[in-house]
Amino acid sequence: MVDVVLSVLKDKLNEYFKNVVGTTESNLIEFISTTSNDPVSFTNDKITPFLINISEDRKFRKADQFSGIVRNGIRTQTNPEIRIELLILFVSKFSKYDQALKFLSHVIKFFQVNRIFNPLNSPQLSDERIEKLVVELISLPLEEQNQVWHSLNTSYLPSVLYRVRLLSFIDDQSIEFVGDPVSSIELKVHDK
Repeated sequence: MVDVVLSVLKDKLNEYFKNVVGTTESNLIEFISTTSNDPVSFTNDKITPFLINISEDRKFRKADQFSGIVRNGIRTQTNPEIRIELLILFVSKFSKYDQALKFLSHVIKFFQVNRIFNPLNSPQLSDERIEKLVVELISLPLEEQNQVWHSLNTSYLPSVLYRVRLLSFIDDQSIEFVGDPVSSIELKVHDK
């Protein structure tokens, strides 16, 4: 599911750059392609979406395991869905600094106009049963930003951070039945 989300964002940005910006480069947005991620090396003359964190959004989590799933008269036990948020860093690495800033500005402009992704505008999401993705800009304080780049073990590059929410993980495979299945119901009427 996470891979589909990142691929959708990458493909939509590539489409935007091709159609709106008019770049001759067909894949300006690319994932990192290294075998050794220490230190991370971002590709030259590309914008790289890089997942830096996955966290659970507990505000929307249902606590009740028995919250309303009834199939064929049988109440089933399921684990509550987990809703997660992704923090994605878009890194703009170009040989010319002004070009890196220009393309980074276009990324910001794209997500300002396209904040919501759903199966209507991104059909790949329906394969993963993702109803809606909401993308919002995150501004880290300078100290936290420094920690991010330090943990990547590389020097700072022009970048922008976005939170993508809400992905729901539901385990359809682990449904347990509670009680015996009801096969028939017998009603008796008593005369007085």
